[in-house]
Amino acid sequence: MPGLTTPPNSGTLVQMKSVTRLYQNFQPSHYNLALDIDPEAMTFTGIVEITGKKVGRPSQRITLHQKDLKITAAKITRHDKKGSEEKNISRINPHKTYDEVRLHSPDMLFPGEYTIELEFSGHITEPMNGIYPCLFEVDGKEKKLIATQFESHHAREVFPCVDEPEAKSTFDLKLVTPKGQTVLANTPVKSQKAKKTRQESTFETTPKMSTYLLAFVFGDMEYLEATTKDGVQVRTYATANNVAFTQFALDTAVKCLEFYNEYFGIPYPLAKCDMVALPDFASGAMENWGLITYREQALIVDPKNTSLGLKQYVAMVVAHELAHQWFGNLVTMRWWTDLWLNEGFATWIEYLATDKQHPDWQMWTQFIVDEQQPGMKLDALKNTHAIEVPVHHPDEIRTIFDTISYSKGAAIIHMLHNYLGADTFRDGLRYYLKQHTYGNTDTTDLWHALGHISGKPVQAFMNAWTSQPGYPIVQVSLDQPTPQLKQERFYLGAPDNRDSVVWPVPLLAGSTFKPESIAVSEQDIKASKLPDDLLINQGRAGFYRVVYDPKHVGKLAKLVASGKLDVLDRLGLLSDSFEAAKAGYASTVDSLRLLEAYSNEDDNAVWDIIAGNLGSIRAVMNDETVREALKPYMRKLTTEQLKRLGWEAKSADSHFDQLLRPTILGMSSLAEESSVVKEALGRFESMTEPEDIHPDLRGVVYGTAVRHGDAQTFDKLFSMHETSKNSEERVTLAAALTGFKQEELIKRALTLITSKSVRLQDAPYWIAYSFGNRHARDVTWQWLKENWDWLEAKLGNDLSFYRMPNYAARAYSDTKFLNEFKEFFDSHMSPAFDRPVKQAIETVEWQAAWRSRDLKPIQNYLKK
Repeated sequence: MPGLTTPPNSGTLVQMKSVTRLYQNFQPSHYNLALDIDPEAMTFTGIVEITGKKVGRPSQRITLHQKDLKITAAKITRHDKKGSEEKNISRINPHKTYDEVRLHSPDMLFPGEYTIELEFSGHITEPMNGIYPCLFEVDGKEKKLIATQFESHHAREVFPCVDEPEAKSTFDLKLVTPKGQTVLANTPVKSQKAKKTRQESTFETTPKMSTYLLAFVFGDMEYLEATTKDGVQVRTYATANNVAFTQFALDTAVKCLEFYNEYFGIPYPLAKCDMVALPDFASGAMENWGLITYREQALIVDPKNTSLGLKQYVAMVVAHELAHQWFGNLVTMRWWTDLWLNEGFATWIEYLATDKQHPDWQMWTQFIVDEQQPGMKLDALKNTHAIEVPVHHPDEIRTIFDTISYSKGAAIIHMLHNYLGADTFRDGLRYYLKQHTYGNTDTTDLWHALGHISGKPVQAFMNAWTSQPGYPIVQVSLDQPTPQLKQERFYLGAPDNRDSVVWPVPLLAGSTFKPESIAVSEQDIKASKLPDDLLINQGRAGFYRVVYDPKHVGKLAKLVASGKLDVLDRLGLLSDSFEAAKAGYASTVDSLRLLEAYSNEDDNAVWDIIAGNLGSIRAVMNDETVREALKPYMRKLTTEQLKRLGWEAKSADSHFDQLLRPTILGMSSLAEESSVVKEALGRFESMTEPEDIHPDLRGVVYGTAVRHGDAQTFDKLFSMHETSKNSEERVTLAAALTGFKQEELIKRALTLITSKSVRLQDAPYWIAYSFGNRHARDVTWQWLKENWDWLEAKLGNDLSFYRMPNYAARAYSDTKFLNEFKEFFDSHMSPAFDRPVKQAIETVEWQAAWRSRDLKPIQNYLKK
């Protein structure tokens, strides 16, 4: 039943009660919020006046959200035509279970206009939500920024409110903070006055917006500034040592805002757009209206320390967050069920905006690898969820900030864009935004708008893709008297019962191929002669996989080898082959034979698929004979590209060549290519600081040194980690420090996670990397269990905390591990862990099944 879940093989029932939507009883229209914040004492006090409308039946209470606040006074005033009347309050009742404060009155409170005034106090907390500190150093002196993170439901930790997306209001904000510091909020400063050692900043009224978009930051910051051609002031803020490195993000932001103004047909609705790089930040970035906050790694581009991949990532994150200023902020989902409307769309359009600025980056090729494929991998589990997922309680929200909401959401938007055409799709979005400006919507509102403009049955086409979990695999049987197409839901693991669901699948097989689509489980192909190069899902716009009979795969392999297939078709053919093998539709050996046709492959996106799948074989087969036999196989596979690219950048390198070089060098190093290993070790030996090695190549050099290194290697890497102020470099070093095979060094790395050496925001990286090291997985699992209370206290509200079960599960392909895994999570279960734990168990099970089925055939193939 909805809201009632139980972990697998558990005797403990986990109850997730549906929360009452407070907006159904009280609808705020304006907040007048004043906060006095003391960063040294890590406390704050506040007064809030909330104007709004009580709706529904008369009652004797008004309920608001609050969490861990101390409410010290409250007042309710009723407004009507006769004037204002203060109502008595008999009881202020905080309700911890529901994050509420209930204001009880002996008088009956009838529907109408009210003002609620509350005085309260609270704490600045170390976990990175609500109000929290960001620590940094300048000239050896420790300093502190104070920042906020209110999405998804953390505004209630700072002031009493109706903390739901539908409860849109305007806000007047006043902050009292230490004197002489920069103070930022969603809107420009209206006035500022000094009070001895304090200053009071009053901000202009915000647009009508949801509570999760309110934000402020204060502390010692500097900025760069530019103005769009439409007159919007854009600033990038950072600490003094980093502000110069925000120029690339600033330039990107100006171009994005100008692009979106034209694309959406609605001017950016605020006077300014500030973007702030925070030293501590749990996620990548947050789209607070007019005050976008970023992890430093997502905003700073330092030519000496930033890899090309991260520079591209910065451009994409900026494009993503700026898209939200319209799609998410101006028009907002009604409830968290439609989170994907915000995130899936912003993920898709970040590629469109980045592609306009950097056409040589081939963004739509990268989209298939970086969004569609990850979305498909998670959605191939039985314990996935539909894009439109019921959310009964805010604690569930953390589990849907995942690749289904982001990547699958973006991929089905991409499919719809292909179906409608670029201009029609854009015009439909413009219509949607204008119809719902400053309002709230659900998924059907978007389908209606696009259907209205296109005249096509958008809702009928898209409903199956958003309302049901999973996606189809289309089996193409050509080697029989009547060629046939068959679709069924694709699972990586064999389910007890296969679903009978179907999707409207656009076949995308060329203009002459019939049928154009399939919406049933089986359908004959009626054609007198089929072409040898028949390929379904050309261009990979469709969110599904395809498997062919072996004879036809052989024909397509010849087209790959002779260079007659486009990059996306090469990529798709190989990816579908490996994923189908993992699921048991074919043997992994068939995929390895197909891979032989890719010996001349020179495209980075295709190599991402190659590297990822060979890495999966190494990890899941967990067999030393396979690992050793793969080395000459990989050396042979990378020979041509290693010769072409080498170690040094060339003037003729394309963007993709620059991205490919570390991939080829990394694979060659893993394969123990002697020339690469020797060069990497030599570079590590001679370096004295990270800047001695190109940032694109540091991962290869560090990784090679670690595999061949000892405690002295660890000491050198750790010393660089301790002195580095660059966010990307610290993460690269984390990957290296968690990669040793010696148990004492593995334990030493794990010990660092709870020390001051590792920022809280980086702790999940260390854990995930350590689980990815086959020598460290058992020690890491033991560490995770022993340090669970610490993780819960420090990261319990962070999205990464709920990914811990999957970090562990990906490291195991033996079902014996599941007994211990289930026992631990049975005693540490909460409703928000229900889906992640089920997904983790399923991951171990399908990996074990794949290993059991294909280990021997792989061993035999590699021997030959």
